[in-house]
Amino acid sequence: MSKWDLSLFYPNLEAWDEDFKKMPKHIELLASFKGKLNNFEDFLAFHKAEEDATNLLYRLYGYIHLNSDLNLKDSIKSSKNQQMMIMLSELGQKTSYVSPEIIAIGEEKVMSFVEKDKFLKTYKFQMEKLFLQQKHVLSDDQEQIMANFGSVRQIPSSLYQGIAIIDAVDQEVTFKDGTKKTITSSNYRSILPTLKDPEDRKLVFEAAFKRYKDNKSAFAATYNLVLQQLKANYKSRGYNSSLEAALFRNNIPVEVYKNLMDVASENTEGIKRYLALRKKHLKLETYHTYDRFLTLVEDDTKYSFEESRKIFFESIAHLDKDFIKNQKDAVKDGFVDAFPAEGKRTGAYSSGFYGFHPYILLNHDETLDSLFTLAHESGHSAHTLFSNQNQPMASADYTIFVAEIASTFNEHNLLDYLVKTSKTKEQKLALLEKAIDGIMSTFFRQTLFATYEYKANELVEQGMPITEQSLSKIMIDLYKHFYDIDITTENGKEYVWAYIPHLFHTPFYVYQYATSFSASLKIYDNVKNNKPQAMENFLGLLKSGGSDYPVNQAKKAGADLTNKETFMAVIKRFNELVDELEKTLEQ
Repeated sequence: MSKWDLSLFYPNLEAWDEDFKKMPKHIELLASFKGKLNNFEDFLAFHKAEEDATNLLYRLYGYIHLNSDLNLKDSIKSSKNQQMMIMLSELGQKTSYVSPEIIAIGEEKVMSFVEKDKFLKTYKFQMEKLFLQQKHVLSDDQEQIMANFGSVRQIPSSLYQGIAIIDAVDQEVTFKDGTKKTITSSNYRSILPTLKDPEDRKLVFEAAFKRYKDNKSAFAATYNLVLQQLKANYKSRGYNSSLEAALFRNNIPVEVYKNLMDVASENTEGIKRYLALRKKHLKLETYHTYDRFLTLVEDDTKYSFEESRKIFFESIAHLDKDFIKNQKDAVKDGFVDAFPAEGKRTGAYSSGFYGFHPYILLNHDETLDSLFTLAHESGHSAHTLFSNQNQPMASADYTIFVAEIASTFNEHNLLDYLVKTSKTKEQKLALLEKAIDGIMSTFFRQTLFATYEYKANELVEQGMPITEQSLSKIMIDLYKHFYDIDITTENGKEYVWAYIPHLFHTPFYVYQYATSFSASLKIYDNVKNNKPQAMENFLGLLKSGGSDYPVNQAKKAGADLTNKETFMAVIKRFNELVDELEKTLEQ
């Protein structure tokens, strides 16, 4: 079954409505502990009440969030999803007193509470994190004011969804052979590789990016709101920058981010060599950014969803039995919604909630990419399963920083399996291209976007105006530096910043793809080369959930991200793959 079974949350919307009515009582109960946390019994009672409320919250949010994503045009479910977000905002407002009140009690006394009770001991690391951030937690009154803006912080994300998906009009194009096709933001990537004529590819690209060009001012204003909110937050809380504010919560050194940008920016020669190879062997007069979807060899292999699942299982068959079990559980029937549908959210994700099996959203199109996406999202869901099986609620929620290690480990492993089982030169070329493109997209492209975020936030910090021109200039310069491509010659490409939803939904997110890719490659190499305890160390990361800081978790698993050499290992692998591709092409 390639559809979600959401009845594990609720049988219908009416049952959801009944539980939703219970949330205000939970919120009021949590609010009633204000001023009482200095007392051990109340401190304990509050945290137990909070877990009860969170259990209900996960059930409510999980059901309506997933249901809404299946059809963003369903106004009833979208409305209920908005109700959920308003309720979350109210919860934030009513419990905004908690952190400043706990900090006011003092670390010594709070830790004595934690050590006194078995249930509270599960909160030890969370309390350590809270006191680490002590200087950035405001007074009770100030935290209340910040919490009052909780619902406002959701506006940029809602605006983006409205402009980019809900109100967007898909374009129909007519190809040179007379055939017509409706181009959407989810299908254009799979259509481009099938088009031999450069003018047809241009048509598809321009149709896909038309919504971003036509609404460039609205997208810029929306992104400016994101940037201004980040600035208001870091200024209010006493950070030095939006970047520091984003990283500090997980104790990630700013140097990790800057080292990533430096290594990628200083090592673009391999990219340009690869693009030159592509241009030559694809016989292109001009290489455009959308030509990255063209393949060097013809490969019309279709990977059905069931076949993809079978291949993925074969690729992991040699690994640890517990690892295999959770990967298979991750993609079992009822927990994957596999295929595109009208109004369905684009892209792919794994959504997990403590106490519930994680769910995977795909838009499977039977390409090799969709096979890798299945393996990627399975890595996320298996990570959630490992964490939930080994951690209490207080420390089960792992960071995005380590999340991508679990997912990209699966991709490294799947690639090696496919290369090993390839039988022809064409298959080898296709897989080498896939490996190189994986580094291009996950390491270089995501670092380019991370650098864009860094520079856009710099403009705000310097008091510079945020317009579609200023945002596009950053992208134009970065594409020229990384790829030696002038994107102003591609109608709409300079607004690629509006095409990336993570920039609007989850600022300072995308860099973690690159850091995690670097870490997972190192960890995977350790496992592949049978380094002592390598698999055990990796399983330790999966099981550790959010019980440690992510840089520490990666280091314990075998990858030190404070060292530039971890990132340079990706550069080395990339250049070796390009060498092998060139050699194979010339055979």
